[in-house]
Amino acid sequence: MRKYELEEVFNEAAYPEVTFVSPRDYPHIRSSFKTKGKHVTVSGPSGTGKTTLVRRLLHDLGIPTNDVLWLNGRRYSEFESCFHVLGQELHVEPSYDELTPLLQLVQFVVVDDFHHLKAGARLELAKTLKLWHENQVRFVIIGIGTSSEELYGTDPELGIRNDPFEMTIQDEAFTRELIQLGARALNIAFSARLTSDIVTASNGVPSIIQAICKSCCIEVGIDRTVSDPRGLVDVDLRDLRESVLRIFHAKYLDKVVGLAKGKRQARSVHNTYFDIIATIASETRSDIPIELLYRKIVGAIADSKQRSQKATSFYNCLKNLSDVIKEQGLDDTILYSSGGKTVSIEDPSFRFYLNLLDIGDVKSRIHLRSDEYPYDVAVSFAGDVRPRVEEFVRALQDRGLSVFYDFDQQAQLWGQDLRRRLSDIYSNEALYMAVFLSESYPEKDWPDFELAIGRETAGKRTKEYLLPIILDDVNVVGVRSTVGYVDLREVSVEQAADLLVEKIQQQSTK
Repeated sequence: MRKYELEEVFNEAAYPEVTFVSPRDYPHIRSSFKTKGKHVTVSGPSGTGKTTLVRRLLHDLGIPTNDVLWLNGRRYSEFESCFHVLGQELHVEPSYDELTPLLQLVQFVVVDDFHHLKAGARLELAKTLKLWHENQVRFVIIGIGTSSEELYGTDPELGIRNDPFEMTIQDEAFTRELIQLGARALNIAFSARLTSDIVTASNGVPSIIQAICKSCCIEVGIDRTVSDPRGLVDVDLRDLRESVLRIFHAKYLDKVVGLAKGKRQARSVHNTYFDIIATIASETRSDIPIELLYRKIVGAIADSKQRSQKATSFYNCLKNLSDVIKEQGLDDTILYSSGGKTVSIEDPSFRFYLNLLDIGDVKSRIHLRSDEYPYDVAVSFAGDVRPRVEEFVRALQDRGLSVFYDFDQQAQLWGQDLRRRLSDIYSNEALYMAVFLSESYPEKDWPDFELAIGRETAGKRTKEYLLPIILDDVNVVGVRSTVGYVDLREVSVEQAADLLVEKIQQQSTK
């Protein structure tokens, strides 16, 4: 009997040589690979075995590795053109005429992680697939679900030349066969109870099945094929939580912590990002309605003023959530579009990880701001300097700060008593008030009203509140000349924004 190391049998991160199980569509996909002239698209969530399937098919069909050009979209995620991607890979001029003769030398061109290519490169490749089909160049596209959708919509005539297959979670029979193959290779047996528990916990996701089975073996001291059959392997999966989590920590933990902190350069100041992640982690479903997030994060607050403040913070975070997801490299794992109605977990392995994760561990890794101000800063200015102010506001927002700026809040302010609402915002909802001191500032009614609120609020705060930003040489009653300021004639808007980010981060650690 051949002996195997445990990692040769159960391995969630590598090709499962021993425990490969054919998915339901395997015969149809195999037929597509054998059909001359066909492009093939294999899409589905991460962890469902797309890449494993393609590698196994190529192996089963006897296609040598040197007859396959395999490239990964992650490596070329900054390229705008598929021709430049292929040109870089093949070290030739990035043109159709130069590339085609070289591509004809291999049986398949495999583009893995297709969704990581830029939209322009994906679209260009989709539009060119028909031409390459006519020149006997065959592509295999591997990516998340939107990969096949993009190809469908590009060229109606591509349909009969491209066979799309969607990889989803597998059924119970698949899971049981994988477990049995591994047990046979290690000369062991899993108990019926443990097998049923693995079926339930893994939800038919191949990478999760592999991870749980490996942890079970480690728990009972099996690290290779045993010479003499042992009694049934029968462990309680609840005791394996930490060991299974450890397998996925390297892939996900830092990203979840980054997501809980919020937008780059100002992550530490947003409790609400953490609240969103904590709420998503507490759910078991993959599609989480925004309405549910709002109800649990905002609606549960009894005090009306605090609830209003949290609502503002919640919607500000939602505006940036898709950017934060992308920044953390989770855009093929979590799907959310600004203004959308749901946050969708596209990767079942990630859903499994969140179900096991102790959110307190994430909380301990970030600093949550104790103050509940929905706005990091509110700006006060005279209307004639608005272009300069807006430049500053956008620079702050690019750094992840929440800014009260009247033009961004027109819907919220519409129909309200502006004096009452603005008074509440400047006095209760902003951590700082940035006052743009220009020649016209003392002459305008609204700035005078806002500054009066600011002076009163500053008198109540235990820490500094008014932050003067100098545009012109001007004395403004109520702003002492001894107060520290930033002069935009001496520093750039970007530098001023960085200073404010630094100040808020320092404030959050006090």
